[in-house]
Amino acid sequence: MAVAINSDSVLERLQRRIESNSDPDNIRLTIEEAEAYIPMSHGQLAQLRYTGQGPKFLKPTKRTVLYRKGDIDAWLEASVRTSTVEAA
Repeated sequence: MAVAINSDSVLERLQRRIESNSDPDNIRLTIEEAEAYIPMSHGQLAQLRYTGQGPKFLKPTKRTVLYRKGDIDAWLEASVRTSTVEAA
């Protein structure tokens, strides 16, 4: 039986970690935390990892994926646009 993850509680815990950390850009986020932070679905993040179009990620083991908060923020900032005509 799968357990549903409440993204609001995940985001609240992450916000506490960010506020209490002296170097918040270096915080490593789990996939669930990254999903709540961005917000994006698990499938969307997986597709971005597969295509290489998403934020940088860490893969310390075969089944573990982590994101640094600073890498997510940099990826989001790089997506800033002023028009829908601009190339992606």
